[in-house]
Amino acid sequence: MSNNTTSPSPILTDYQPGILFLEEGIKEYSLAQEVISRLPEVPQQEFRDISTLTEQMRSSQYDVFGEGKKRLALCRFKGSFLKKCPGVSPGMVCCNYYVVNLSKNCIYDCSYCFLQDFLGNNPMQVAYVNVEDLLGELEEVFTQYPDRKFRVGTGELTDSLALDAIVPYTAYLLPFFNQQSNAVLELKTKSDQIANLLDHSDPTNIIVSWSLNPQTVIDREEKGTPGLVQRLESAKACLDKGYRIGFHFDPIILIPGWEDAYQQLVNILCDTIPIAKVEWVSLGSFRYRPTLKTIIKNRHPETRLFTSEHLPSKDGKFRYLRPLRNHAYETIRGYLKSRSEKLSIYLCMETREIWEDVTGKTPRSDKKLDQFFDL
Repeated sequence: MSNNTTSPSPILTDYQPGILFLEEGIKEYSLAQEVISRLPEVPQQEFRDISTLTEQMRSSQYDVFGEGKKRLALCRFKGSFLKKCPGVSPGMVCCNYYVVNLSKNCIYDCSYCFLQDFLGNNPMQVAYVNVEDLLGELEEVFTQYPDRKFRVGTGELTDSLALDAIVPYTAYLLPFFNQQSNAVLELKTKSDQIANLLDHSDPTNIIVSWSLNPQTVIDREEKGTPGLVQRLESAKACLDKGYRIGFHFDPIILIPGWEDAYQQLVNILCDTIPIAKVEWVSLGSFRYRPTLKTIIKNRHPETRLFTSEHLPSKDGKFRYLRPLRNHAYETIRGYLKSRSEKLSIYLCMETREIWEDVTGKTPRSDKKLDQFFDL
């Protein structure tokens, strides 16, 4: 993978891996059978243990993480699928989000992605195919806590929909969540791979949300992803089908002229989507652990992520200076509120002080936002 060009990478709408690794015994799972049937031309290789395979696949090549996007491994996940969002960290206000990690790594190559550091020299796309175990675990938890509301997402360690044409998790997840009275599923994505969603007859309890940035940021920092127009057209199609939709302005990146860029983004969004029908918009600033900065600069030398000053926050992550974040949140929130005063807007992984600076309230004093903070 080249790191010496500033032109956008091709949009990966028809992704196919170069090789398919299959854990021994994996073909007994129906999802594995589906994936294999959708990749008839891709060479296969069996393996016994994912950890051993990972070590074997690591090499001295410069961009192991980037090369790993060309390899897909199907295996079992042997731990607990359901976890609390990592937003539960010192000094940060958390929206009580839950995550299930069905796969890891991402076919897209966003410069700011924490997976570059979090997954280390991960040499593969990994997809867990024992979905039946996941659904059994969720059923047990949801039944055990009938009075608790669960908002569950699948987009922490991957994009929720980018591989859905190859690894159709939605075929299993949507029918299950449609039967739940105390849980909703959020599919967080930058993708336009919505064919399976549009073919599904019942959108109950499903929210599809798109991460958005100005097109100039997409071109430079979100390589391989569909553009802003494609994302919004996908959102409109899902809304028309009956799905609930949301948007994440995250990470907000303070490029020169960011005020005009995000004003234009809000205008394009509101001119494309009936904003009154949007469930929420979240706002989050660019943030990173110190070890990620060197990786970003090595893999994405053309990035403009570090043109402003950053300082460590209470959770150890570096963020824009507090006055810069305040100004960005207030400005973009103002753009959105000018188009819909009733729109629910929340801040992602931010301090209580920032909440109060931007909104004049603590999260718990805003009843409209209780859905994001109640268990």
